[in-house]
Parts: sequence; C-alpha cells; structure tokens
Amino acid sequence: MGNKHSTEFGGIFIQTSKAYYFPGEIIQGTISLNITKPGYPGRRLYISLTGKEILHGAFDINENSDDEGVLSTNTTTKIIKSEIVLYEFQQPTIPMGQFTTTFTFQLPSNIPGTYNKIHLSGAFERIIYKVKGYVVPTKGYKTMSHIQQIQVREPIYFPEQQIIGDGKVGDNGYCCRQKGSAQITAVTDRNVYRIGEAIRILIEVIDEERYQKPEKIIIQLENITQYKYKDNIETRLKIIAEEQISTTTKKLGSYKVLNQQEVVLFAQLKNHNNNDQYNMIQPSTNGDIIKSQYQIVIRASFGISCCNQSECLELPIQILSSTVLQQQSIQPPLGWNPIQLNDENLQLLASAKQSGTSLHSFSTYQKTLQGRNSYNEQQESQRSIRVGNSVRSIQSLNYQMN
Repeated sequence: MGNKHSTEFGGIFIQTSKAYYFPGEIIQGTISLNITKPGYPGRRLYISLTGKEILHGAFDINENSDDEGVLSTNTTTKIIKSEIVLYEFQQPTIPMGQFTTTFTFQLPSNIPGTYNKIHLSGAFERIIYKVKGYVVPTKGYKTMSHIQQIQVREPIYFPEQQIIGDGKVGDNGYCCRQKGSAQITAVTDRNVYRIGEAIRILIEVIDEERYQKPEKIIIQLENITQYKYKDNIETRLKIIAEEQISTTTKKLGSYKVLNQQEVVLFAQLKNHNNNDQYNMIQPSTNGDIIKSQYQIVIRASFGISCCNQSECLELPIQILSSTVLQQQSIQPPLGWNPIQLNDENLQLLASAKQSGTSLHSFSTYQKTLQGRNSYNEQQESQRSIRVGNSVRSIQSLNYQMN
C-alpha cells in the first residue's frame, strides 16, 4: 500500500493503532499485503519490535562554560529486539491478492522514553523504537518491508502537584571569603510540564544576616544530560532559560528583600523555532546510556565573586513531549478488499535492560521517587513535594491549585 514499501511484486504496509505509547502499554496494529504479480518467493510474514539508544558523532558537553569538552563516540545499546513469524503461506510463493492480519504486543514496563537530539555538527543522541513488518525472499529478490516508528513517553513520576523548596544560599566574595547569604523559599505551580509551557515560580527571599543583601536573584531552567559510553560517564549541563530579578529591601524583623514575587520561565530555548530541529529541547528520559532531566535552579548574587562559587536551590521537574502525535491516515489502493489471514494475537514480551542509577544532582528527588509507595498512602490533601533543609514555616507562600 504505497510506493515507498513496494517491489515489482506489490507492497506491504504496517500501521499501529496510534503513534505514541507508555511503557507497559499494549500495542495493536495491522499488516497488509497487496500482491500484484505472482511468483514472489517469500512464504513467511514477520513482525519485529526494536528499540535502541544511540550516541553518534562529536559534540560539545560544556556549552555554558569556556572549558573545552568534546564527547566523540559511536555507541549503540539495545533496549528491545523481538521478532516472530506472524503468518506462513502454504505455497513457496505468495499468491496474487490482498491480505491483512492483526497483531498485539505489550511493551516492557521499564523502557526509557523516546529521545531525539540533533546537533549542528551532525552528531545525534537518540532513543528510538520501531515496528517492522516484512517478508524475506530467497536470494536475488528485494525484501518487501515497511517500518513505523513509535514514540514511547516517559511515565509521569508523580500526580500533578507543587514543588516547595527552601534553604539558605550564599555566595563567596573576594578571595573566596563568604560575602553574604539569604534564605530563599520557592514554590512551582506544578512538577510536570510540556515542552513550550510556562513554568511559574513564586519566590520569597529574606536576608537574615542583615548586612549584605543580595543584588539580584537568578532563576534558571537547567538540563542535565548524562552520557555513558564504553567505561566513561560524562555529564552535560545546559541552561535552557533564565530570568533575573532585582531585590528591594524592606525591614520586616529580618530584611525581606523579595516578597512573594512570581517569575515565569518557558520550557524552551529563547531562540526556539518550530522549524529548527537544532533548537528543540527534548523530554525527560531515563535510558541506559542517555539520561536527561530538568531542574529549576535559584541563586542569589551578592556582586562580583572571584571564585565563581555559589550555593543554589534546586527544584527538580519533569518535561514531557509538547504535542500528541496524530496517526497518519492511510489510503488503501483502489478495489481494496483483502482476505483476512489467521487472526492471531502475538505477545512480544521483550526483555529490556533495567535503567541505571539516577543523576547525582537529583539525589533528593530520587529519594522521593523511591518513597512514592509510602507517598501514595499519605492523605489525599497533600499536594506538594518538599526539597531543601529549612524548617521555617512557609504555609503563607503557596499557589492556589485547582
């Protein structure tokens, strides 16, 4: 059904019920054959499911600094590889006619989400999944096949809720002496966003030491990508978006230098263009050789610092794909009236390699993830995740959630 998948003997087409799935979900689909010439020497109709993680080429891992750091590799890791005979014709060649059959299989529950980052250098990082239908002929004949890529979405770690972070952050001044510190409290409106959405953060800053107030507060959306290849592990940090706000001093017991101010970041690069594949950020994923996570980083700036060392508050978030892919509508050839082959349901329960350890920068978040079973047992009214080490009450600083 379509010239792209045809030989002189006819064509084959595979179509799944939709274009994106979650790990553990059941996939249903149809394979169709349109044989227009007798004599094609292939008896077996196959279906396969494959998934791979790929690092290919050379790309900069220190985009936000002057340090040189280039990762160059060609590494591929298998996630899934399954193949099964869907139907076998009784004669040595496929007869003329139109044929169709259905299939069903289940994705493993521990596979990472789809990821496709392309660099200007031509290098790329990918986590891809493909469903393939094909007939293998005897030597000398072209294989009749069709491949459909499917998108696997990383599961949502938690129900939608706020993230509350609070703690004391400081900056080192001249010759690395402590120049100042401030108590920062921040609340995000959610913990899960889609690419391109607004991330709303409510911030309060108090200078409890009363002698050196911060000049500005820096809020960044940061991507942390970890690469594992051969025996090496490299971590790449990239600032996706940044906002800065100046502080004003009001004496309220301590100096409250910022009183519940809202900051909005967008989950996309500033030079984002829908037609520019190099500027597209990718969703969070937790693969074996590619791990990509996001966090909100909040710093207090106290002026010029020779050490370039600064403590910060980190709020981990999850970013999902921006759009729901629509399955392409396939137009059958004229006079399409296929014969239904044996209706067999296939269960391709492929084994998948368990993902490795999480990024060290997300230790607080991972502890929360590990305890999500106990979290679910807590009362339903709890609507936030806490990070940070402050014991100060922050009940007054809160988003109204629907």
